Amino acid sequence: MSKVAMSTEQMNRLREICDAYGADSARWPAELREQYGPLLDDVPEIRNEAEMLDGFLNAATAPRMAEDLERRVLAQFDNAPIAVGWIARLRRSLPRIRLAPAGLLAGIGAMGVASGIVSASAQTPVPPESEALSYIENGLTFSGLTDEETLQWDED
Repeated sequence: MSKVAMSTEQMNRLREICDAYGADSARWPAELREQYGPLLDDVPEIRNEAEMLDGFLNAATAPRMAEDLERRVLAQFDNAPIAVGWIARLRRSLPRIRLAPAGLLAGIGAMGVASGIVSASAQTPVPPESEALSYIENGLTFSGLTDEETLQWDED
């Protein structure tokens, strides 16, 4: 093996490739394998780090279950009466379904009452001074009080 001079950028790129694809250059994309595959043998510390990371990842993803677990789970579903379970769930939920229209009407009524209260409280009464000013601006003059103690306005 001949030692090839590598730049820092090439070593960093080789580390990134090993982190992404692993220590086995056969799993790398073809263009990376051709360009960086020979360099991997010249830098054993990068290869050792990548192999150690591959070992950790392989150990972490190994399944830990009994060999017959799949068979036991599937055996439980083979014997289950599907139609009976569906009908029983429907019967349990019927009382709640019957009450749905009543709950919907109660909710709509409550929203109507709440919107009425909110809209009534949002309206402010017009004070008499503002009413008088609007009459004066429209060309009316105050002529006095009537017998019922209301204001009387005359046109100019």
